[in-house]
Amino acid sequence: MGTPLLKEVLQNWQKYEPDDDIYVPSGTIVTLDTPVTILPFDRHRPRRFEDLEYILSFEQVRDAIVGLEAQLRRETSAEERLAAVLHYARYDAFIDPQHVSVGRLRE
Repeated sequence: MGTPLLKEVLQNWQKYEPDDDIYVPSGTIVTLDTPVTILPFDRHRPRRFEDLEYILSFEQVRDAIVGLEAQLRRETSAEERLAAVLHYARYDAFIDPQHVSVGRLRE
């Protein structure tokens, strides 16, 4: 099995341990097709190391996705999940469902 893409990880987030962390290549514009590295939690690991940058743990991914789905009262699309997760990663806050429109983050 190769390196997973972010869209695969966001679709199947339940199969990962809540404490596992998601890293992407440093300096990457994160999209659904971004390759990710999944690492077990290590409190001594910095947010950036070995050309990788931390995004979130799976516990936070779960909270962002489940929270948005509860507010929208439906299952979210891959694009909506990405918007919710990136918003949480950037702002340490849940996305306002009014900022999610047809799978895209409103600017």
